[in-house]
Amino acid sequence: MKLGVVSVGGPGALLILERAKKYFDEVELVNIKKLSTKVDSGKEVLYEGKPLKGFDCLYFKGSFRYELLQYTASHLLAGTVYLPLHASVFPTCHNKLLTLLRLQREGVAVPETYFCSNAEEARNVLQMVKYPIILKTPAGTQGKGVMVADSVESAKTLLDALETFGQAFIIQEYIDTGGTDIRAYVVGNKVVASMQRKAGKEEVRANIHQGGKGLAFELDYDTEQLAIKAAKAIKADVCGVDILQGVRPVVLEINATPGVEGISAATGKDVPDIVARYLYERTVEFRKEEKRDNVQNIMDDLNVQKVDSKEILANLDIKMGRIRLPEVVTRITNFRDGEEVSLFIDKQEIAIKKNKAGR
Repeated sequence: MKLGVVSVGGPGALLILERAKKYFDEVELVNIKKLSTKVDSGKEVLYEGKPLKGFDCLYFKGSFRYELLQYTASHLLAGTVYLPLHASVFPTCHNKLLTLLRLQREGVAVPETYFCSNAEEARNVLQMVKYPIILKTPAGTQGKGVMVADSVESAKTLLDALETFGQAFIIQEYIDTGGTDIRAYVVGNKVVASMQRKAGKEEVRANIHQGGKGLAFELDYDTEQLAIKAAKAIKADVCGVDILQGVRPVVLEINATPGVEGISAATGKDVPDIVARYLYERTVEFRKEEKRDNVQNIMDDLNVQKVDSKEILANLDIKMGRIRLPEVVTRITNFRDGEEVSLFIDKQEIAIKKNKAGR
């Protein structure tokens, strides 16, 4: 089994690759800067100008700057390798509004939010909402582009500044959590680690990149299920879910490729190893499912009835005193003409086994 982590080579990606050496036969950093896609009837993903081949799992972990490339490559690779992140994850999670829309559609609790495409309409909304509020832009990571206004006047001042950048606006209810939020690290159907992030002095953003500090935090059952539901809503097997615990827990946003260093340090858990092991286990499952699907497709094509995983029903074909096996047997076993085999025979049963030398 071979794992590729598609990244610029940040510390988190390298940690996962290092841990993955215990599980995968091969691991490789795939530099996303050297990736390109060819979209035609052949639809190829290219690496350094050549088809990207030989991988069983590809984990796209990188900056929002590569959103379109991540989406396109994942879309083209879907079904050929195990991808822990669905192609739609990238445009969704790199846009705060799209994230909220997806979560809301799947019944995940989110803050009350307004979206305005222009400053004029935003000023109308500012007259309707309760203060304080959060003003933010749809794009942005690590807490950038997030501002707090405690009155209409201060909100309009911030709006004027944002207007110069030609951005759309998100106006969101302010949930007082004492400058804290929760980062739940979801892997598969579990929250494998969680921490509370505390904002720095005179700061409302709890992101560690903005000076916040992380401390191990035990989630209650409902909050844990909220995080898992949010991950499923965006079709991510691995992600970081940011939650605000006010009167009720709500999902603020989702990080499709969360860092592992901060949460590992805060919780004492080897999150890179947990991720690496999960990727391996799911890759094994993916290949088994793929093989079963291929066998079933062959049998469907040949109109052969399957009784169980090792038995099929077919009519015997004897010509010139020789038993001829159905074509499906040859296609499933991949036997080759002239290959050496061992035959085990009695009056009721025939078994054919490849000799080691013929494997």
